[in-house]
Amino acid sequence: MRFNKFTLAAQNAAFAHERDLRDKAQIKYDGIQEGIHEGIQVGIKEGIQLNQLQNAQAMLKDHVPDELILKYIGIRSDQLNSLKAQIASSLIQESINTCNF
Repeated sequence: MRFNKFTLAAQNAAFAHERDLRDKAQIKYDGIQEGIHEGIQVGIKEGIQLNQLQNAQAMLKDHVPDELILKYIGIRSDQLNSLKAQIASSLIQESINTCNF
């Protein structure tokens, strides 16, 4: 009779251990899926922001008024000013490179 009780207890312990391992694996899987989803969302957001900045830069080069860029592109005025500074810096660098000193 003792052997059967021991065997049953060992089986129960083994089942409990397997259930615990499955639960841990499921938690890990869920975490990975959540991380993937969050990474995709961050990537989409960064892509949209990059596109907005590229569009604003193109509009600046075409001399579109700041008010229209801010209205239609949806960037902040400090971002627009930063783009203007980048464009000015690249223009200065281009003119330096074309001069033959």
